[in-house]
Amino acid sequence: MGPKLNLRSELEQLFEKKFQYQKPRGDGVWELPREEQPLFSEYYQCEALQNLKDQLNSVKSKLNDYGVQEWSSHTNRRDPSGEVPWRLKNETKAEFVTVAWCKFFECLHRYPLVTEPVVNTLHLCEAPGAFIAALNHYLHSTYEKDEIKWRWRSTTLNPYYEGNALNEMITDDRFIFHTLDNWLFHKDLTGNLINLSNIEHMVERCAEDFKDNGSGGVDLITADGSIDCAAQPDCQEEIVVRLFFAETICALRILKTGGKFVVKMFTLFEACSVSLLYMLNCIFEQVHIYKPATSKRGNSEVYVICLNYQKDTPGLARLLEKMQAKLAQPNDAMVMPLFAKSQIPNDFMMQHEIACRLYMKLQTDAIESSIYAYESKDRLYFRHLHHLRGLVSSMYYNRYKVQPLDDKLCIVDKEVTSKALGFSVPIYGGSYTEREKLKDGDLLKQIYCLRREFNQLEKCPNGLTSYRYAKDRVAPLTLRVSRGAPVKSLQSSLFASEPVLLLRLRILDTFDLDPIWQASPNCQLDSQTLSFLPCTEGETETFHSAQRRFFVALLECVRGQRPQKIVFHKFLFLTHYSASVLLFLVESVYQETHFETNQLQTITLSSPSIREDDAIVEEVLDLLKSDTGETEEEAIHSLVQIKELQKNKFSNALIQHNNNVLLTCFRRMLGEESFPMPIDTGAVEQPSIVSAIKEAPPIDGVVF
Repeated sequence: MGPKLNLRSELEQLFEKKFQYQKPRGDGVWELPREEQPLFSEYYQCEALQNLKDQLNSVKSKLNDYGVQEWSSHTNRRDPSGEVPWRLKNETKAEFVTVAWCKFFECLHRYPLVTEPVVNTLHLCEAPGAFIAALNHYLHSTYEKDEIKWRWRSTTLNPYYEGNALNEMITDDRFIFHTLDNWLFHKDLTGNLINLSNIEHMVERCAEDFKDNGSGGVDLITADGSIDCAAQPDCQEEIVVRLFFAETICALRILKTGGKFVVKMFTLFEACSVSLLYMLNCIFEQVHIYKPATSKRGNSEVYVICLNYQKDTPGLARLLEKMQAKLAQPNDAMVMPLFAKSQIPNDFMMQHEIACRLYMKLQTDAIESSIYAYESKDRLYFRHLHHLRGLVSSMYYNRYKVQPLDDKLCIVDKEVTSKALGFSVPIYGGSYTEREKLKDGDLLKQIYCLRREFNQLEKCPNGLTSYRYAKDRVAPLTLRVSRGAPVKSLQSSLFASEPVLLLRLRILDTFDLDPIWQASPNCQLDSQTLSFLPCTEGETETFHSAQRRFFVALLECVRGQRPQKIVFHKFLFLTHYSASVLLFLVESVYQETHFETNQLQTITLSSPSIREDDAIVEEVLDLLKSDTGETEEEAIHSLVQIKELQKNKFSNALIQHNNNVLLTCFRRMLGEESFPMPIDTGAVEQPSIVSAIKEAPPIDGVVF
């Protein structure tokens, strides 16, 4: 039997998924442990909450046999709030609308997070930037333009740093690229928040950047971070707890007295989460748990909204010191609760259990109804869902008084942020059960899946096969060196298409052999040949030191011989380091550059510039030689600004070139001459990439 169809109650429930902790007055006040009471001293679990966790996991396990993409498509079509982002994008034409935009816009209207037009905000784990765009829309919808004095800073895993894992960060930089001055990627350039030195750097920067704004400190901090838990969906809290601690430490150190903190959390069953919620209740005047109407009903996410920070709370300084010491232990899973069981009052535990039971029931009901809609052909229920979508959209617009925003008030040109990314590919394919079986399957089946995905990529249009890069720079190229942590291993790149890079990571995971070295990349300088290969003398060389060693040798040849022609053959320029050296040669040393992306796969630099001396080459060579990369913050990341290397003709040509070279590497490793086809082809179906790529517009003019 299907779910009960009551539009009014269902609509009310969607918009009122709220809970507030009620603090006791007088005796029994909630307070932090006294100085003599130990922290992180006892491991325990709350039996009632573990029972709720088991109930939830029992319902979630019913989804194990559904394909990820198919199920996601189904829930998106049946999502009651699915019409809201569509209307905001197409009718209201709001800036950079995502589901995150919609959720935060709700939070801003339901809670007093911003109470005056003079405000300073910090946004943690913010990529791609939707919370910032939503806050801008809210401010200009609430106050007059001349009243608003808003200063913001943000941080996230840096999409321009190639040591950050592709499947752990958001690489969409459409908003970031145009607001780079507001983003803090810290001294090591990683943007990694789970790093005490980065937290210290952010505390210093915020104190400096906000000191002269009228607000007098940071009024609001948001934290929308998460970690991919698809491989272990039953351990989400344990996996994400380190990030929660880092976000909370940042907020408590940076917020001013009276400030507000919004942090995304998930299920709250584990004792480490209980301790964190109790701590927040001790140092904020009010703590709410809120699940916006535009948050997917079937997921576990909730927003913990903390109002009126009490920065001088007794015992807080000691607590922060202990939390930071715990975070500094890299191999500690941090499942040890902050407080002992006896330090948490019973009345708090009772309220917390009520909250957990409420959100667990909402989630299980949503999953069960989605399964019913998926398995049944109940037309009445489908009509009910369709009608509900329209009502939710109307209520969202009416409740929150949504109105268009003048284009001049947007942070970034809307044409830029609304431009399609081109295509995206889900990291996981098939069902959870199928993926688990494939992990234990034989190697030939895994290779078969990789080869099938490669065949789909290879069928995609490749665009131009030959391209002559024409210089259009008026002023000479300006060197502006950026430094950070050395890239120990290449994990990501914005100089190749994401589906291609994902396949490279899958191949690397299967074979423990990196495809990027399989094409024997080399560089010919007239009669001399330089090969770019990892050092074979030891196993400690990083990717950064390997590319540094190669480019020092290359520039020494350029300085000493000034060859008439440099030909890079099947050479990958995947880092800002290598791309900036290439751009330097293209713009400052040679007059002609030709990309040949067919079978030759070469980049040819010819016609050396006529110079009286080689001072500029000497300068760059000295920079590369002095880059020992011995410290975590001093390795060269790029010789020029990011804006010189991204979203222009040069980067477009480089993406095209790198895609083709990588496909050649894959072909070498996955060709039939390397491995026979398995007789049993009952392997997991991988995501269909071809249709997504063919239907999508090109990325910044690159056809792939």
